[in-house]
Amino acid sequence: MSRAAAIPRISLTWLLVAQALVIIPHLAHLPLWVIGLWLGCATWRIQIYRMRANYPPGWAKAGLMLGAGLGVFFSRGSLVGLDAGVVLLIAAFILKLLEMHTRRDALVLIFLGFFAVVTAYLFNDSFLVALFSLLPVTALLAALIGLQQSEIATRPWPTARLAGGLLVQAVPLMLLLFIFFPRLAPLWSLPVPNDRGVTGL
Repeated sequence: MSRAAAIPRISLTWLLVAQALVIIPHLAHLPLWVIGLWLGCATWRIQIYRMRANYPPGWAKAGLMLGAGLGVFFSRGSLVGLDAGVVLLIAAFILKLLEMHTRRDALVLIFLGFFAVVTAYLFNDSFLVALFSLLPVTALLAALIGLQQSEIATRPWPTARLAGGLLVQAVPLMLLLFIFFPRLAPLWSLPVPNDRGVTGL
């Protein structure tokens, strides 16, 4: 792998922080094996970066994906539905760590992370959850900044400050879109209980 394509340490660090922060709002309803999956994949990924482990072979990745699918099926009773879909998304978000070779792969993981952040609102749309979601978004932005080779992008706290500044600048636009953008009917939707948030899909 060329040096230009390699994933910088600071970006990997913020990605791992972001994954932990994405999982926290889901702790009340995620099966325990997902937490174990993240701990195992994060440890393996760190060892890969330290050159003390290799990327898993294809059969191992296929086995992990199959195991995650079976875990969702046995813990949720189905692979279809809101709960099962969220668990599958978070499991995929975690497993992507082990096949992330280049900056392009890291970009895919970061963008997937933004979708994973939003899933917390499907179970709890309180103001506290909305405030907490700013933390994983900031970590994901820091990981995105860390992919760029610059003096700021090689240090953790300047990277986090820059990510926080970008987030603050985006708040006025977010408020304008929230107030003035029309609420369009979704193309399709999933059945959800009345006390749950409603997905836009």
